[in-house]
Amino acid sequence: MNRLLERWSLTPLVKQAPFALLIGMATVLSVTVPQLRVSNGGGLLTAIALTVVATIWAAAVTARPTAVSALVHVVPALDFIALGVLRWATGSSASVFTALVALPVVWLAAQEARRFVLYAALGTAVVILTPIALGDGLIDPTTELIRLGVVLVSYGTLAVVVNQLSRLHGAQLRRSQRREERVRAELEQAAAVQRSLLPKALGPVPGYSVAGTCLPARTVGGDFLDWYETDEGLAITLGDVMGKGVGSGLLAAAVRAVLRSSRADPDPAAAVARASQGLAIDPDGSGTVAGFTTLFHARVDGDRLLWVDAGHGLTVIARHDGSAERLASAQLPIGLGLGLEEHWTANETRLEPDDVLVCISDGVLDLFGGELDAVDHVAAIALEDTDPDTIVERLITLARSVDHDDDVTVMALRRSAVTAEADPHSAGRSGSQLADSR
Repeated sequence: MNRLLERWSLTPLVKQAPFALLIGMATVLSVTVPQLRVSNGGGLLTAIALTVVATIWAAAVTARPTAVSALVHVVPALDFIALGVLRWATGSSASVFTALVALPVVWLAAQEARRFVLYAALGTAVVILTPIALGDGLIDPTTELIRLGVVLVSYGTLAVVVNQLSRLHGAQLRRSQRREERVRAELEQAAAVQRSLLPKALGPVPGYSVAGTCLPARTVGGDFLDWYETDEGLAITLGDVMGKGVGSGLLAAAVRAVLRSSRADPDPAAAVARASQGLAIDPDGSGTVAGFTTLFHARVDGDRLLWVDAGHGLTVIARHDGSAERLASAQLPIGLGLGLEEHWTANETRLEPDDVLVCISDGVLDLFGGELDAVDHVAAIALEDTDPDTIVERLITLARSVDHDDDVTVMALRRSAVTAEADPHSAGRSGSQLADSR
């Protein structure tokens, strides 16, 4: 409904409709009210015909603006002539319908160019002088010329005021558009930076494959994922920063950078603690923080998975035997501050050949009704096909098919059945993509 109103709010047809309606009312009143005389029936019909032509032309310009928009001002020009003829047909100087000239005056004066004030004044003169031009012998030319001067001053002032307001509005609109373009360009740059922070293809990490993607709800999202090699093997991360937009994207980049800087520390809990300290900003002892982040961070070394879940709780392992194990803990998100004692400990889990770890953001929950049992649906998908790329693609395809107000991020890690001992030349592979929601 809002889009429909916006589309039709200031079209030529909408601007013409009040004038056409008032001409119709003037005709009915002139015919039915005894005090309002019709001095020339043919003139009244001509005024009606001119108004109909102007209205039809306004409809044509509205329907095909690119084809005939240059001739849109034919509409108020016809209105001026129709009103002049209507005055002549309904008593000339005694006509009560002269005030209708305000409508085409405002139509023209609302254009930004100063020349439209002159056009409005000329149209007003046509309305006043038409009865004289058509030879109405009952009017006093001197009186009518005085009337013309008064009307020109009155409606000319109106035209100047409307034109100035239109110019001010146009200038403000252009400033707003330039600001919007700058903001859009900055958002595009921020999105490009965020895309550049996506994890790259892995080097040789025998026996593992990993894939992941992020579908942001806005140009810049607060979700992030990462994987990279460590001295022991492989590190993986998926986080969700509170909020959306550029601010959350900056925090996501900061958390990712701090975690990566801790790659030499084999304890994932130490990396998570360092990232939380990096989020805290407490110059006055008030406990204020930049923003909290739920996070899953893990280190993989052979079949050993050391992991920390900081308030995330959306990770599951689809086992090769058909079972599913959810990885969750009661530990807090990072960056909460507020005087809380922040402490994270690592948990240890074994990854057998053909086991698949899938970690999702809470945006995926909305794809399955918004409940936590969405993790069971994700596990079922992973049990059907253990290929990380296929798992990620299925969930992202589902996300693209529905409206979602939150970022959708998925990461899948599979331990291959071919182990490093069986095939020393095997290498991990990875795939990543960042989908633009615009």
